[in-house]
Amino acid sequence: MHAMIDLSPKQRHYLLLGLCAVPFALNFIINGITGWGMFHGTGSVPVWGLGSSAGPDTLGTCFFLPALTCLIVTPIVRRHVRIGTVEPIAEPRALPPWLRFFLRPLAVRAFVLGLSCLSIAGGLVAVILLGGGFTEIGIVPFLWFKASFAAVLGAMVTPVIGLLALADTTSHTSH
Repeated sequence: MHAMIDLSPKQRHYLLLGLCAVPFALNFIINGITGWGMFHGTGSVPVWGLGSSAGPDTLGTCFFLPALTCLIVTPIVRRHVRIGTVEPIAEPRALPPWLRFFLRPLAVRAFVLGLSCLSIAGGLVAVILLGGGFTEIGIVPFLWFKASFAAVLGAMVTPVIGLLALADTTSHTSH
């Protein structure tokens, strides 16, 4: 049986606009600029290698983007709850069990989210890059891929991070 999380219109708006659309744009820009800074001046980017390459860069994004986002966004959401910008989720047990698994102390949550995204998204990326049979990616296609991948990953994980923060704020607002 699939249980729906009962969110208010304000909570849905907060999660979709503030924690989906905004992170999409920010991660696209940040990762595009980061990629250009790392690889500009090269005609192509190796897919795998000991130096900077597309595979390890993307796998790093799979771990660090969710982990760092969790460390940044969770305190922001908790503050927004405290000042009344958005209301918390009244009953954390309404979250599906797989999501409640992540209701842990912040540093542990960030690490577990990073590992989860690395295993799921990173595993998929590794299979695609290893199975693709190519050894290099042109710099422009790589920059578009890097920026777009980070944007989509950020837009997928940040609302989940926000939802977790909305669910655990009642236990953290008195600290």
